Amino acid sequence: MKPFGIKVTIVEPGAYATEFGGPSSGKFATGLDIYAGLKAHVFESMKTMERGDPAATPEAMLKLVDSENPPLRLFLGSHNLPQVRAAYADRIATWETWQTVAESAQGHTK
Repeated sequence: MKPFGIKVTIVEPGAYATEFGGPSSGKFATGLDIYAGLKAHVFESMKTMERGDPAATPEAMLKLVDSENPPLRLFLGSHNLPQVRAAYADRIATWETWQTVAESAQGHTK
């Protein structure tokens, strides 16, 4: 879209203090028993999770919209970036550990 002068941003929100995941947020299909423990864990962890104030979001979104050079991706909230840093640090460590194997897949090694 950039060549056409259209600016696009993928907004990736963190957790907010809303009813999401609560009994009033939607209807749930009958789940499979094998996932019951995981489902219970996820919903229980949502109860104690620190969540952002939805009323603070409009100002952030207006700053984004008014930006001359908005980013392709924008995290909203304070927890996303630290979680992604940790996940990518783990990925990079794994990739570095397996780099010799990865390079061998090209058919030649250094």
